[in-house]
Amino acid sequence: MLISFSRVVSRRALPSGLVFASVSARRVVPFFAARAFCGSALVRAPASATAKKAPAAKKAPAVKKKGAAATKVKAKAKTAAAPKTKKKAAPVKKKKAAAAPKKKKKVAAPKVKKVKKPAKKPMSPEEKEKAKLRYLKMLSLWRSPPHRPAMPWNCFVAENMPKGTNISQGEKLQQLYARFSKATPAELEALRVKSQNNAAWNKVQVDKWIKSFPVEVVYLANVARRRLKRLLKKKTASMIQDDRQPKRPPTAMARFIQANFESHKGAGPNYDAFKKTVDEWKSMSDAERKPWVDQAKADQDRCKGQFDNFALRAKKYWIENKPKRRPTVPRRPAAAAKTTKTST
Repeated sequence: MLISFSRVVSRRALPSGLVFASVSARRVVPFFAARAFCGSALVRAPASATAKKAPAAKKAPAVKKKGAAATKVKAKAKTAAAPKTKKKAAPVKKKKAAAAPKKKKKVAAPKVKKVKKPAKKPMSPEEKEKAKLRYLKMLSLWRSPPHRPAMPWNCFVAENMPKGTNISQGEKLQQLYARFSKATPAELEALRVKSQNNAAWNKVQVDKWIKSFPVEVVYLANVARRRLKRLLKKKTASMIQDDRQPKRPPTAMARFIQANFESHKGAGPNYDAFKKTVDEWKSMSDAERKPWVDQAKADQDRCKGQFDNFALRAKKYWIENKPKRRPTVPRRPAAAAKTTKTST
């Protein structure tokens, strides 16, 4: 190790021609190298005594340089061998949400001037009367359900009335009556049975029709029929028979007459029996009448409130269920019309 190290030092100290000229030079070099090494060793001895010198790192063998072509080939090979760096994908830019279409401002419609309706002319007394009669006719339930003939004669006319002839209605009825008077008992019996069946059918239909209306509407219909009878001066007015209607309790006098009428009824007419019963009631004292009065008062208290707001509820029904067809003005009887003309 020391010899190799001295050779290196001698090569650096002597010229290169002397080292490699002859064998004598080779012999001289170790001597000078040893001397040089010894001198340096004496000087550096104290330092080596305290701390050992770190071993020298081995030098990597020198790579001989080749030509420029070789370097280019190596450079190309390195570039080819080196993995290609992947280009980073550019970050995707988020597309901005499409802006909502701006709402178009509503163009204010031109204000339409309201056309004032002409004021209604005041109604004349005749027009007021007609309007009143129409209103009462609507309340009276004037459109009754269809019915079939309920008499033998009516059944015979309905079956045998000729159609499409130039004969007047009166002459037709005379001819039919002549045929009806000559009918056999078997034919009359068949007509009687048919009329009874028709009457039963009519009753069922009328009951269905009555029950289709509320109780208060039927009650108000009977009130309107009575008023029409008075205004039109009719002799009779058919009332609607509804068993749902609350019955007014009889008075004390009516109770007494109903209980004692049979006792006064004899061989004479009913009018005499009724008069005797009324006279007996009038001759009674307050103490004798008291039981009948108490019964009547108890019935009145029990039935109190049954007719409350009947008219208001019935009118509300007609407001919500107006008739599709406007009722016509009811006609007056011929006799009543003549009297009104003469009075005017």
